[in-house]
Amino acid sequence: MLLNLLLTTVLLLRTVVTIAAGAEFYDATLKTFLSLTDTGDSNLLLPFNKTRIPGSSGSEDIQKFIISHFKLLHDDWLIETDPFQENGYNFTNLVFTLGRNASSYLVLAAHYDSKILPTGFIGGTDSAAPCAILLYISSFIDWFCMRSSLFEDSALFKGPSGIKIVFFDGEEAINQWSEQDSIYGARHLASMWIDEEKIDEIDLFILMDLLGSEEDIKVPSYHESSHFFYQFLSAIERSLIGGPYGWNVPYFDDPELEFTALGKPLIEDDHKPFLAEGVPVLHLIPFPFPSTWHTLNDDFDHLSEIEIHKWAVLLCEFIIQYSIDSY
Repeated sequence: MLLNLLLTTVLLLRTVVTIAAGAEFYDATLKTFLSLTDTGDSNLLLPFNKTRIPGSSGSEDIQKFIISHFKLLHDDWLIETDPFQENGYNFTNLVFTLGRNASSYLVLAAHYDSKILPTGFIGGTDSAAPCAILLYISSFIDWFCMRSSLFEDSALFKGPSGIKIVFFDGEEAINQWSEQDSIYGARHLASMWIDEEKIDEIDLFILMDLLGSEEDIKVPSYHESSHFFYQFLSAIERSLIGGPYGWNVPYFDDPELEFTALGKPLIEDDHKPFLAEGVPVLHLIPFPFPSTWHTLNDDFDHLSEIEIHKWAVLLCEFIIQYSIDSY
């Protein structure tokens, strides 16, 4: 209890400093970069409003959009594609690294593919919105680094700790979910990083899924190995409640440990092959799932712009604090 209080107090003080500066970026960009209605070229969300089946033209369009976004950033992002074939489909993971010579990494991930069935499935929360939030985070990091003279830390993700932003392909099953027919991209990338001895460089793996729903659903702490970071996020969230970004009801529930006590994965998702290798995983997925899950109603009409903005701000603040602590 005392540790939680101290952690919250420290983060409250530090978040006030960064949010005061970050507010300039949030205020200038949230309503355009992550808008459900603004059709301007800066919108990072609406391009995902299409089917994104592996190997399809929709998937290729999104790959090009994501890559072009990172090419336009000022920071020196290493851009890597991981194409492969399995089960008759072409898949391509996208990996973007800031701090290519770092010895350890924070990994942020989401899957960009959409389900084959039902026909026309978009996957607003699954996972168009999380992908757009990842792009927003990269823009925030770019902005933060360009204005680093405002802050004590001027070497964001340029020291011993870097960041990787990963867009997985093929999370969804082709036919029926099974160990062989699911999380194609995650399994392939994890295997490759094991072979290249990169898997042990991951300090924390954050996986985002089913975020941005209109429904008010808690996000539990699923894994004991990442519960400290769950508390870290929760403390930042508490510091933002009542502020200008629509926070009234918290996502997190620190005392709820029923899932961490299980000691095993509760939800099958892209984190599974990384968790199996001992990587600390912070799984940001609501439970129970939104009622629109795997239905045609998981579309952009059932997304909440306010919820998407909240997640974007929360994770931007978390990443800055994480980077400062890791430097």
